[in-house]
Amino acid sequence: MTIATRLDAALGKNINKICENKFHDPAANHCAHFVSHICGLTFSFNCKQFAGGNKPGANVRVHEVFAQCPRVGRWADADLAKTQLIFVTLASNVDLARKEMVNIPQKHIGVYHGGKVYHYSNTADQVTSESPDSFFAKFQALYAGNQGLFFGWIPGEDLRLHVQPDGAGVSAAKKFELQRADDGWWKARLVGDSDFFRVGKEVDDARKKYHGIFMPGSQYWGQQFRAADYLPSIGSWATLLEVTGACESENHFNLINTYDRAKFTFGFYQLAAHTPRDNLILFFHRLASLPAFKDYFPELEMRGGRLFRVDTAGAATDLEQEFTASNGEQQIMLFMNYLNPQRVPIDQQEVLQAARLIHWNEHDPAMRLAQVRTAAEILQKKMSARYARKLPIDGKSDTICAIVADIFHQGRSTFAVVKDLLGRPDPVQALLKVNDAAWSGRNNRLRKAVDAAIADGRLGRKRYAAATNEFV
Repeated sequence: MTIATRLDAALGKNINKICENKFHDPAANHCAHFVSHICGLTFSFNCKQFAGGNKPGANVRVHEVFAQCPRVGRWADADLAKTQLIFVTLASNVDLARKEMVNIPQKHIGVYHGGKVYHYSNTADQVTSESPDSFFAKFQALYAGNQGLFFGWIPGEDLRLHVQPDGAGVSAAKKFELQRADDGWWKARLVGDSDFFRVGKEVDDARKKYHGIFMPGSQYWGQQFRAADYLPSIGSWATLLEVTGACESENHFNLINTYDRAKFTFGFYQLAAHTPRDNLILFFHRLASLPAFKDYFPELEMRGGRLFRVDTAGAATDLEQEFTASNGEQQIMLFMNYLNPQRVPIDQQEVLQAARLIHWNEHDPAMRLAQVRTAAEILQKKMSARYARKLPIDGKSDTICAIVADIFHQGRSTFAVVKDLLGRPDPVQALLKVNDAAWSGRNNRLRKAVDAAIADGRLGRKRYAAATNEFV
């Protein structure tokens, strides 16, 4: 359903017909609440966090919505052919250059579409519509002081790319044609190439909340990570990475999935998009320094050590802003939404982003090295800053450290449980059976990878030195 359709359907309705959560208090100001439900603005602070419920939340604060708009300006400069947000508040209350609006009670928000402003009338307790002139005049009379009228592009709209199956919609040096088969398989090819390559197969499992694309194990293909190739540069860390990589991806550099709560995960070490200052965002930091970065991702740019989406007119959105998810977890939702705009339905943007990464990976050793360097950096940091501080692994074998690293990479146990297992007479075997009732398959894959590394002499010969964060 389009925003226009939702707006027309909402006219005359009370907020209790729009919000499926529990925030229906008639004494509260619902203008931002209404707009956020209509536009799908789920970032914090939202109605689910405030009042409970089990449906997607909608932001309830005008100034927070204003701050997330990719572009803001005076209403006199707005493109009236565009669906956008409209704000009214004290003119001196807004700093356009900083995209800031002071949080005072006298402010209001609506959605402008087709010459009308749709907004929630807190007096009438229903959705109404009127002209921009009437909207402004009403609040100029109601609020104290000289009011200003401002536009804001809908948060997240600049994260959507104009993806077309023939590759013509996105302005990039590397353009991709996308093809979907009737059985849900997606393929892609660089415009001008003769052959398509597999990107992923659709999965739509409401019970597991899996919606997206992935690569079935029987269809894995492409370049693989081999510890032997990187031992000279990163030493034993390469073996620890290979052990976990064997469990995550069979060490395929190009493995993709977009179906779970992370919204986008890539690579042999399965770097997920949702974690701030960790995993996939760190990989993109490295990619941004490579010569081919702008060929594949022309709309991205590093500014002050952070990744931004920059449009052709120069408007920039910080993709590393942190938001509190409904489960209380901090997430970089704008980065997630740039890679995969919506969990349901599966759309062409997540396929294109996957195709870009897969193609680049298969054709550029520097891109694969960036994966390895990122994974090694993450593992080394966690071994020193977390595992060695919470667990007695100083002086323990590299075999034990490899198993511990895999357990926490997947998150299948706790530090308390692992600490107890480390004190057992045979800690290796105890660790390889951790939480076995739930994760026997993963534990068996890990055992196989560990045994293989021991057999060829890459595990079982060194010990971890916590002081230097090295294997000696």
